[in-house]
Amino acid sequence: MNITFAPNGMLQIDNARIIFRNFRGEASKYNREGDRNFSVVIDDEELANALIDDVNKYGVGWNVKIRPPREDGEIPFMHLPVKVKFNAKGPAIRLTTGNRTIKLTEDTVDMLDEIDIRSVSLDIRPYDNEVNGKPFRSAYLHSIHV
Repeated sequence: MNITFAPNGMLQIDNARIIFRNFRGEASKYNREGDRNFSVVIDDEELANALIDDVNKYGVGWNVKIRPPREDGEIPFMHLPVKVKFNAKGPAIRLTTGNRTIKLTEDTVDMLDEIDIRSVSLDIRPYDNEVNGKPFRSAYLHSIHV
């Protein structure tokens, strides 16, 4: 995985591994109906710390989730939850299979939940805000090439 901290707070990630795919927006124990999302695996503690330390004007960094190791010597399991919202700004979603590249829409993006993925490159934009005096940063999908 290669992450670039780009202008305007964007993250550009090449060779990403995505998990917890819910492009369909199905309701589950961990998800409200209609909320489309996935997570990007963070495979390096130094990188996770860099994301957490990349703070916004409210003093909050990226919302990296960290589960402690189960056994001694293991690294913690780390991932960055990413929301997928369709509006005039995007996201731009492209799927390449064989020698064809197709643009996926809100109506067709759910196919990403079912397919075997060889590689992912994506751009993530931050959404920084404060609610009831509590600052936060959410990660939103800007574009993805699967």
